[in-house]
Amino acid sequence: MLISILIGAAALVAVCLCFSLFLFAHLTGRVRRGTALRVSVLGVVLGATVTAHGIAGSVAFGPMSIPFGVFLMVAAGVAGLLVYQAPTSGARR
Repeated sequence: MLISILIGAAALVAVCLCFSLFLFAHLTGRVRRGTALRVSVLGVVLGATVTAHGIAGSVAFGPMSIPFGVFLMVAAGVAGLLVYQAPTSGARR
């Protein structure tokens, strides 16, 4: 039980860090807005898929995947919203 909690915590930190770094890359001009939005949508879809498999009781994912999938959807959605609201990237100023 403790090992699965630690693995889940590490996965949540990794997802949050990944989206934060990708958002930073967009805001500094290294990644275009369209690419950043596509990655955010992909994150939301992936999170929804993981959550659905957890709810369905899939053997591969298990019930611990439900919080991970929800967190992935929220992190990707927030990153996508911030990218969408950013006026321009750093390279175009």
